[in-house]
Amino acid sequence: MAEWAQQAHVLADHAPPGALGAVTSLHFDSLSELLWVGSASGQVTSHTSALPSLTRYTSYAAHGTPRQAHEVRTILSDDKSILSLSETSVRATQRCGLGRWTIDVAEHARGLQLQSMCASPLSSSSDIFVGGATASAQNGQLTDTDVVLTVNTNSGSVVRQAPSEAVLTHLRKSGRYVCTGTAQGAIQLRDPRSLAIEHKLTAHHGGLIDMQAEGHLIYSIGWTLRQGRRMAEPFIKAFDLRTMQPLVPIPMTAPGGPALLAVHPKKSSILAVATPQSQFQVMDTQYAGLSQFYSLTSNAYIMSMAFSSSAEALAFGESDGSVRLWTSGHTGAVRFNSYPTAPPPMPDPAPPPPVVEWRSDTPLSSIGLPHYKEALLSCPDYETLWSDASPLFTMPMPLDRSVLEQAVDVQGMGYAPLPRHLRGTRNQLAAADQVLTRFDRAGKLKPGAAMRLRSGRGTRRVRVPFRSEQDEGDAAPEADDAWSPAGRGMPAYYAQMTIQYSKFGVEDFDFAFYNKTAYSGLETNISAAYANSLLQALHYARPFRAFAKRHILLACTADDCLLCEAGFLFRMLEDAQGTNCQASNLLRVLARSPQATTLGLLDHGALDVPYAHLVQRLHHYLLDQASQRALRTGALLSLPPAQLVLCANPCAWSMMVHSQCGACGHTASRQQLSHAVDLLYPPGPTRWQHDLPALLSLSICREVLAKMTCRQCQTAFAPHNTWRTLLSTDALPAMLCLNAGVLGAEQLAYWVPRGSGRGFVPPRLAMQVDRGHVRSVGLWDEQAPPQAAVYLLRAMVVQVQGAYDAPHLCTYVRGPGADPDEWVLFNDFLVRPVEEAEVLHFGASWKIPAVLVWERIDSAAQAHAAQLRDLAQALQPDTTLLTRDWNLATHRKAELVRHRVLTEDELPAPGTLVAIDAEFVSLANEELEVFSDGTRSLLQPSHLALARVSVLRGEGPAEGEPFIDDHIHTTEPVVDYLTQYSGIQPGDLAPATTQVTLVPHKIAYKKLRLLVDRGCRFIGHGLAKDFRIINLYVPPSQVIDTVQLYHSPAHPRKLSLRFLSWFLLKQDIQRGLMLGDGKTEAVHEGHDSIEDADAALQLYRRYLVFERDHRLEDMLEDLYEIGPRVQWRPPDKS
Repeated sequence: MAEWAQQAHVLADHAPPGALGAVTSLHFDSLSELLWVGSASGQVTSHTSALPSLTRYTSYAAHGTPRQAHEVRTILSDDKSILSLSETSVRATQRCGLGRWTIDVAEHARGLQLQSMCASPLSSSSDIFVGGATASAQNGQLTDTDVVLTVNTNSGSVVRQAPSEAVLTHLRKSGRYVCTGTAQGAIQLRDPRSLAIEHKLTAHHGGLIDMQAEGHLIYSIGWTLRQGRRMAEPFIKAFDLRTMQPLVPIPMTAPGGPALLAVHPKKSSILAVATPQSQFQVMDTQYAGLSQFYSLTSNAYIMSMAFSSSAEALAFGESDGSVRLWTSGHTGAVRFNSYPTAPPPMPDPAPPPPVVEWRSDTPLSSIGLPHYKEALLSCPDYETLWSDASPLFTMPMPLDRSVLEQAVDVQGMGYAPLPRHLRGTRNQLAAADQVLTRFDRAGKLKPGAAMRLRSGRGTRRVRVPFRSEQDEGDAAPEADDAWSPAGRGMPAYYAQMTIQYSKFGVEDFDFAFYNKTAYSGLETNISAAYANSLLQALHYARPFRAFAKRHILLACTADDCLLCEAGFLFRMLEDAQGTNCQASNLLRVLARSPQATTLGLLDHGALDVPYAHLVQRLHHYLLDQASQRALRTGALLSLPPAQLVLCANPCAWSMMVHSQCGACGHTASRQQLSHAVDLLYPPGPTRWQHDLPALLSLSICREVLAKMTCRQCQTAFAPHNTWRTLLSTDALPAMLCLNAGVLGAEQLAYWVPRGSGRGFVPPRLAMQVDRGHVRSVGLWDEQAPPQAAVYLLRAMVVQVQGAYDAPHLCTYVRGPGADPDEWVLFNDFLVRPVEEAEVLHFGASWKIPAVLVWERIDSAAQAHAAQLRDLAQALQPDTTLLTRDWNLATHRKAELVRHRVLTEDELPAPGTLVAIDAEFVSLANEELEVFSDGTRSLLQPSHLALARVSVLRGEGPAEGEPFIDDHIHTTEPVVDYLTQYSGIQPGDLAPATTQVTLVPHKIAYKKLRLLVDRGCRFIGHGLAKDFRIINLYVPPSQVIDTVQLYHSPAHPRKLSLRFLSWFLLKQDIQRGLMLGDGKTEAVHEGHDSIEDADAALQLYRRYLVFERDHRLEDMLEDLYEIGPRVQWRPPDKS
C-alpha cells in the first residue's frame, strides 16, 4: 500500500475558526474536480484541487437560518446538481450556487428528523432515498411518519414512501440493495423499487456508528455493551451480500475505537478507519499485517471523512471548521477523479479601468457618460416583439408532474410514457384567453400585455378568463372626461379606488370627494375588503337587513357570529348617512373562522382565484352561517313558536330532493334547505332562446344522473336520477340570491344584448310553482301573472377591469333611498348614481356578473314582512348589558375593579351625559416606503384594535364614577401593546393571565351600541378616530369632543388632552397611577382610560363656565400663546 501524507489544511470558509461550526460532511464531486464541504451551520462550500490552498469555488447557505442552524449531514452529486441533506430538508443546488429545489420534510412526514441519504443502486434511476426517525421513535414508539422517502431529483418531489420499521441512522447503496442502518445495530436490505425489506443483518448489539457499502460487501462499526455501558467495538464487521453471511471481523488496533469508516473506491478490501482523537488507520482486509497508522497534528476532533474516486485523496473534516487533505504516493498535483473532467467554469475577469492621462488642467467633462440614442437591450419594444408564438413573452405550458416523475434522462434528452389522461389528445392544445397571463398575482400588468401601468394601480390579484384580444377595443384607455358612461370603454368611476395616505394616515383623506350621496361607502384598507361589495348588496336587501337587525336584539353569545357583525354593520351604514364606514369587525371575525380559511375565502397573495368566483363562495358561506347562527340562538333562548319565525333566513329555500334508482325503481325523498342558486348553463354553443328566467328554472329544479349503491336493492354503481321539487308558490323565499356562475367566455356570451333590444337580465321576475316545478318569466313592462311571486332586482355585484386596472368588485343597488327607481353604484368608498340601462348592459367585456339579489315584492310577501315587523316590536334591547358585571378573567383582583355597573334606576335616558375613552393595541405595524432623500411615504397605516373602553357617569350625584371599564379579549396576535400610550400590558387581554375585568369584543360593542341607541351624549377627546376604529357611528348631535371645543379656527393645531388638563385643570395626567383599596396597591403604567375620560368631563364643565362668562376666546388665545413656550406639553417637574 502507498504511503499517505498531508498536502493541505484550510478552513472550510473565510470565517474565523469555529464560526461556521464543525465540518459535518464531505463529498468528492464525481463530475468535477471539486471537494464539497458541509458545516454544522448549514453552509455548503466547494474547493478546487489546487494545492496547497484548495481554492474556494462556491459557498452558499443551504439549510437553516443564522438563528436556527441545521447541520449538513450528507452531500451527494449528480450530473445536474449538488444534493445536501439536513435534519429538516433536502436541497438541490447547481454547482455555481443557484438553488434548483428544496423539499421540506414536514410537508410529507411531520416530525421526521432526517439522518442520512443515498443514491439509487439502479443505473437508470434518478431517485435518491432519505430517512431518519421521529422523536417518538427515538423514545421507542414508532409512528406513521417514520418512513423512508424516495425523492426524484429531476422534479424535486417525493414520489414514494415506505415504513422505516426502526430508527434509521445511515443509508448507503450497494450493488443491488438500499442498505439502511438502524439505531439498534441492525442493517436492513431494501428493494430500491418498492423499498420493501428483503433481508435483515444483525451487526452490533449496541447500535451503529458508521456503515459503508461497496459492491457486494458491507462494512460496519458500532457499539458493544460491557457491564451495561456502551463502548466502541474494536472490530470492523463485514457481510457478503451474495450469501447474506458475515465474514471474519477485522480488528482495529488504534486507541479510542473506530468513529468513521471509508472504503477504497478501487479496491474494496482496503479501508480507512478514523478515531475521534485525530488518528486514522489504513488497512487491507486480505493482508491484516500491512496496516498503516497516521496521526493528525490537531487538537480538534475528526467529524467526517471521504475518499476521492481516484483513490489519490483522503479528506478529513474537523470540529474547528477546517479540512485536511491527505494524498498517497506523491506530492505533486492531485486528481480527485480517475478520468479527465472539465474544469469548473470561472467568472469572467473584470476588465481593467481605462488609462486616463490626468493633468491639473484636464477638464472633468472629458470623462463623460455615454449618450443613449437608442433603447437599451433591457427595454425591448414589446409591441413589436410580442406574438402568440414568441418564446420570450409566451411561456410554454408547464408539464404534468406525473410526466416529470417518470421521465428518464438519456444523453440529455428526457423520455416518459404518455399519461393515461392525455391519450387521444396528442398534438392538441386547448385554446385559452391570452388575458390569463396578462397580469401577475400582485395585480400588475406583465410585459407581454403591451401596456404601461399608471401610478397607484395594480394592487390586487388578477385572474379574468373572459377577455380576448378581439375585445381589446372595448377596453381602450379611459379618457380624462370618462366620468360618464357614454364614452367608449370603461368609465373612470369604475376604476379601483385606492386610499392615498398622508403622515396622519387616513384621517385627512377626502372621502367626500368620492361620495356626494346619502349612502355610505366602505373603506378598502383592510384585509378581505373584496367582501365590501357583497355586504352592500345584502345591506340594501330589506328582508336580510331586517333579519340581521332582529338578530342583534337577541342575546346571542357567540363571539364569532357573522350575523351579529352584519347587523352591527347595517346599523352603522343606516346611521352614517353618507359618511364613510369600514367593515373591519366583521372581516376580523371572518378571518378567525377555520371554515373560511379552508374554503379559501381570505384574500391573500398565494390565492389565485378571480374575485367573481371568490365572492360567490363567500355568498354561500355567509348565508349558510347566518341561518345556522340564527336558528341556534332561537333554540338556546327557547323562543315561543310564534317568535321562531323571526330567526328564519329570508333567503332560505325549502325543497324536496328525490332520487330514483335505475335498477329497481325505488325513489327516496328528503327535505333540503338551500340559500343561493348557482346558475347553470347548457353545454355546447350559446343558445339565444335561453334567457335568464329559463336558465333559472333549470338551475333550481336541476336533474342529475349519477352512479351510486342503491340502499334498497344494494346494486353497486346503479344509475340514480336526482331532481328537486318546490312545495308551493307561497313557500318561495322573500329573497332570491343568485350566483351568476360565469366561468369563461362561453357563459359570458349569454349576457350580451339580444336582437330584440332587451337585455339578458330583466328588472323583474315572476315565478310560479306548478306540481313541484318552478316556471320563471322575465318582466319589463308587462303585468305579472296572477298568483305569481314577483321579484325585483335589488342589487347586483359585478367584477370590473379596465385596461390599466387590476380587477375588483362593484355593486349596483336599486332604490336605496326614497326613489324606488334610482340606481346607485358602490365602488368601495366611491358612491354615485347611474342609469338602469348601464346597470343591465353587459355588452363590454370589462364587466362580468357575479351575484344578483332579488327581493320579493308581491302582496303576499308584503303581508309577511308586515307580520314580521309586528312580531319584532316585542324584541327590546338587552339592558342587562349595562346592569350586569361581565367578566372572563379567572384571576381578577378586587383592587383593580374601579367601576360600578348601573342600577335599573340609573339606566340612561335620551340626552344623558357620559364620558368615554378607549385604548387600542396594534395588530399590524404600519408599512413605510423610505426614499433615498430621506422622505417617507405611508403605504399602510397600523391596524389598531380595541383593547380597553371606559365610560363614566357624566351627571348626577355619582358624576365621574365609571360604570364600564372593560378590557377586550383579543385572540389575534398583538404586535405592539402600545403600553406607553394605552397602558395595556402583555397578558391583560387573555382570560388566564389578566387581573382586570375582561369581556368579549361583542359584549363591549353591544354596550356602546345600547348607549348610542338610548340617546346618550358622549364626552371625550378625539372621539372621531376612536369611534371609527371601534366601527361605531355616533350622530354628531350625540358627540361632545373636547378637541373641537378647545380649537381656535385661527390656529391649525389641535391641542392634546394632557396639555389642556395641565393648563386648565392643573392636573398632570398620563403619567401612571397607584391603585389600591387601602390594603394592597398596584401600579398602572402609561395612559389610563378612566383618568382620560374624567379629564375630558372636567374640561367640558370648564368649557361651559367659559361660555357662560364669555371668556372662551381669551382663554383660547392664552392656550395658543403658552403652548409653543412649553412645546405643547406639561413641563417637567424637575
